[in-house]
Amino acid sequence: MIVAMNFLIIMRIFTLGSGGISLFIMKALLVGLLLLNSFVMTAQSAGDFRSISSGNWNNPATWEVFNGVSWISATSYPGQNADANQVLIGNGNTVTLNVDITSYMLNNLVIGDNSGADDILLLPDNGDFEVNIQTLAVESDGILEWVKNANIRFPEGAIIYNNGGTISTSKSCNASQVIFIGNDKFSTCNGKGGSDYSFDDIESALPPPTSDGDITECEENPIQTLTASATPPSGAYVDWYNASEGGASVSPTLNTLGTITYYAESVDSSDPNRKSIFRTPVTLTLEDSPTIAISTAPSCNFLTNTYELEVSVSNGTVTSTDGTVTNISGNTWQISNVPDGTDIITTVTAANGCFTSLAVTAPNCTCPVVNAPVSGGNQIYCAGDPIPSLNVTVGAGETADWFDAASGGILLQNGSTSYSPSGPGQYYAEARNTVTGCRSNSRTSVTLTEDLPATATIGPNQTEWVGNDAIFSISALNANTYQWQLSTDGGVNFTDIADGTLYQGSQTTTLTVKNVQINMSGYLYRAVVSNTMSSCPANNTMPALLMVNVRTVITNRNPTYRVNPD
Repeated sequence: MIVAMNFLIIMRIFTLGSGGISLFIMKALLVGLLLLNSFVMTAQSAGDFRSISSGNWNNPATWEVFNGVSWISATSYPGQNADANQVLIGNGNTVTLNVDITSYMLNNLVIGDNSGADDILLLPDNGDFEVNIQTLAVESDGILEWVKNANIRFPEGAIIYNNGGTISTSKSCNASQVIFIGNDKFSTCNGKGGSDYSFDDIESALPPPTSDGDITECEENPIQTLTASATPPSGAYVDWYNASEGGASVSPTLNTLGTITYYAESVDSSDPNRKSIFRTPVTLTLEDSPTIAISTAPSCNFLTNTYELEVSVSNGTVTSTDGTVTNISGNTWQISNVPDGTDIITTVTAANGCFTSLAVTAPNCTCPVVNAPVSGGNQIYCAGDPIPSLNVTVGAGETADWFDAASGGILLQNGSTSYSPSGPGQYYAEARNTVTGCRSNSRTSVTLTEDLPATATIGPNQTEWVGNDAIFSISALNANTYQWQLSTDGGVNFTDIADGTLYQGSQTTTLTVKNVQINMSGYLYRAVVSNTMSSCPANNTMPALLMVNVRTVITNRNPTYRVNPD
């Protein structure tokens, strides 16, 4: 059951000195908040109390307590051991206030459960009770009753709602039935004795409007206009003022940064002189929203397929829907590692909770075309010789990385257009832009070939009789070209020989020396071997010796020798 809010009683707070700030503003704010939020009798929270029988306030048997799940018998009275959110006097019970309630706070005391039977909070004769109750609601079947003369003292800022119930005395109405709020004698039954109001004054006044709620918004661009609103009781309208008391009539709007409180007063539509005693405050607030702007444009990291940017903000903390956010310094923030092609929203949130978002469109991080390197030519070397370097040329601002495969493979050398391999093979150069890191789509193959030298082993020395043929031969490896040579000076000089009357096979693996003569004895022969398909130089065999013997003729004369001329 939602309790209707018909009447309000609240203390008037005196101004703190000449030129001081009126404390009434603070109390009026509480009034508005409580007017906005009426009591929900069916909602309980752990520690709430309700009466189950008539009796004294300080008798636990008078009460039940809600333990969070169900109502159970109380072992203490409200305000004895802990704060309580709500205390209800209902079920036709009369609870006699016979104790001060000062140790703990009762947020809400409700007299009456609207079931029809009288529910009474009774103040005994000559009682003077201090109660730490922030809000008192007297419902339609509730009675706040003085037996005769008594004081009830509420704390500063306390509020009393009279929702169709009764605030009265069972004896003669005089100035000795007193309601204090703080140090102010707020009301006496007959309105005398220095009080602000009588009970009748309060009951005849209109209730103040019900606030439609304070409004707090963050600044928009262009800045918006806030308008305060409040709902008056039936048959009334609202007048707005710039002060809780007196002040000037205003239009309750705000369109600049800051906070302002307007005060709503109920006015009877039939009798403009009948108004609410109190005005309901409604506060409007426009918070400053932070600014955010791109300070360094998005740039691509082609190596990681991401992009980054920097933003500057007026204040606050930056977040992003993707990437890594880092505060570089002060109000400059970096958003990095954003995946290529991903648009993001960066948001700066200020300490006041206001935020501003900025949409960022991903840059085009598609690599520009990088041409494959141009080969400096395949290289060949002879085994045993120094290994030559492989070279390529690339475009301006580019370098080359060397691999052992046309794709994938192992990186052999990074960032050079020249590569010195350890041996023969096929190597692949990939062009790379040194700024963007973008690479060529293909690699250029460069081949290094190792040639083996031609070698040969010559046969044994030859000894022949004059007039016979001498044959020299070689056993060759990796050779396809042969040239026999002759030395007649003991190996100091060799000259090529050609086929003719003396020689046959001068360019083969077998050389035939025809019709050897004695003067040829001591000649040296060797072969020069080479391979026309190889980069290796020709090799010489060891020389082989030709020895020529003369046959002996027995006569009775001195021997003579016949020697064939060359």
